[in-house]
Amino acid sequence: MFDFFNPVIMAMINSYEQRKVDNFKCNEFEIDTAEVYDRSQRYETAIAHKDFNGGQWIILEWSDTKEEAQKIHNKWVEHFKNNDISEIEDACIGVIFMKR
Repeated sequence: MFDFFNPVIMAMINSYEQRKVDNFKCNEFEIDTAEVYDRSQRYETAIAHKDFNGGQWIILEWSDTKEEAQKIHNKWVEHFKNNDISEIEDACIGVIFMKR
């Protein structure tokens, strides 16, 4: 369970617009890339897709710089827009989510 009074959690919640690198939304999925404070790699790209993991967030990839994060974000947006995806692997926990 999250400790919502933890300063790191509060900083993440309160400053999303400052941490955001990019966000893409369409009818089927949302891909978000933002700075995070809980890893040595400072940027995280994740997807919430209606057909995977009950629509909950799945971490796709991390990056070290904001510029790299933007490139990775764009790569994943194009990948999901242009391909019929049957599975997504969560980079954090190593679980593969199958399309439902």
